[in-house]
Amino acid sequence: MSLFDDYRIDCQFAADFPHGVPGEYWTIRDGSEIAVTEMTETHIRNCMRKIGEDDPWYAEFRKELKRRGISC
Repeated sequence: MSLFDDYRIDCQFAADFPHGVPGEYWTIRDGSEIAVTEMTETHIRNCMRKIGEDDPWYAEFRKELKRRGISC
């Protein structure tokens, strides 16, 4: 693989996952990480509004709200 191919793959990954790969931790504005389970409902809803439904994190946030018994 060429250097250009590596760069293209990295750019595509950044386009597909602008907020990182969904998981247990969300990176907040100051660069630190917070567990999704420790986020307040308001924080989760604000993040959902910011990222939009097309972002893979959206489903992760919905799953957390559902786990808490909160409708989306």
